[in-house]
Amino acid sequence: MRFFSFAIVISSLAVFVAAGPLASKRSSFTLQNGKDAQKLNAKFSSLSASSKCTSGENACIRGAFAQCVNGKFVTTPCAGGLTCVALPLVNSPGTSITCDTEKDAADRIARTGASGGLKGRDIEARASFTLQNGKDAQALNKKFQSLNANSSCQEGENACVNGGFAQCVGGKFVTTPCNTGLTCFALPLVLSPGTSLVCDTQADAQARIAATGAGGIFGRSEEELEASA
Repeated sequence: MRFFSFAIVISSLAVFVAAGPLASKRSSFTLQNGKDAQKLNAKFSSLSASSKCTSGENACIRGAFAQCVNGKFVTTPCAGGLTCVALPLVNSPGTSITCDTEKDAADRIARTGASGGLKGRDIEARASFTLQNGKDAQALNKKFQSLNANSSCQEGENACVNGGFAQCVGGKFVTTPCNTGLTCFALPLVLSPGTSLVCDTQADAQARIAATGAGGIFGRSEEELEASA
């Protein structure tokens, strides 16, 4: 029994020692994968369906997956709520092109240690519209607080009414409830100026708006929000 216990200790030590170099090897390409993904996303932002390409080349064009066929890009739209992005591989050097949410793509690149978001932009350049997106989302959320199903609206107008997603049809809001635990909010876009209306948890909505530097969901501090609750 003593010999058996000793063998287990030696085996465990061998695994422990081997893990060190593997972790170092992984980190040696992880950061570069993030930077390579950023470079591709920056490149893709300048492409259009008429851009020149090499047969077999893959890219993202205006949020859609694109493949070069006979010297021209053929695009395939992503499913609703997703956009085409270059992402870093996890277990080996390189990148992949896939459809993902902007938030998840940004998180995956950030986890590599690469700074500057999806396209590797510096903080100042990114903040030129990021902060305004946060403020615009706050203004919309504050406006939505005063709306109800009987509020007047313009045909095709979208809003959040009583926690549900609402669309103006025939001069009246028609609401679609969010799933349990979710509420309709205006949220800032990540890659471009603007906002979107989605069903989300209050905690996540708060975090996404706060990440722009704008503060709370309605443009007030958390203390003010709690006081008005």
